[in-house]
Amino acid sequence: MTRDAASFDRLYRDAGDPWRYETSAYEADKYRRCLALLPRARYRRALEIGCSIGVMSGMIARRCDSLLALDFAPTAVARARARGIPGARFEVGAIPRDWPGGPWDLIVLSEVLYYLSRDDLDETVVRVARSLAPGGACLVAGYTGETETHLTAAGVEEILLSALAEAYPSHDVRRDAGPSWIAAAFLPYPVEGTGG
Repeated sequence: MTRDAASFDRLYRDAGDPWRYETSAYEADKYRRCLALLPRARYRRALEIGCSIGVMSGMIARRCDSLLALDFAPTAVARARARGIPGARFEVGAIPRDWPGGPWDLIVLSEVLYYLSRDDLDETVVRVARSLAPGGACLVAGYTGETETHLTAAGVEEILLSALAEAYPSHDVRRDAGPSWIAAAFLPYPVEGTGG
């Protein structure tokens, strides 16, 4: 990982909202367009990885019965918890080590995967594929501008979608992009007889 939890935590302590998630029209439009890729109005169990201070989490939580949101920066998680979002639980955790048990009807990975090492990315992708419920959705989004990371948004998206396509050959992918971001929703078709 190009940045560890301590460096992210310092950013949140020093700046509060270092990427202007709460006030940026760019971020608000991106969140809206990313969530518009999801075909269902409601999901039972959702998992958000890299929840930051919980701005997108609030939008996700309005569409699910329960949301578990993880971030490895304790200060960010404390700010997310302070929002008091109904149906959302915020926990400190790093992936893939702290990946919670599934199955998950919705998995959201927004601007997080390219911060992982390649080995951690590969393990995370396996965990996503194993815990995504048939008939659910996996939403991945990433920043396409310059970053300090070794991996790119397009690269991690391709790795994730390829692994999910192998695990769920019958699927659909919906995509959107802005001036400096890309997003895709992977939608495995329900297996007959599962009620998904």
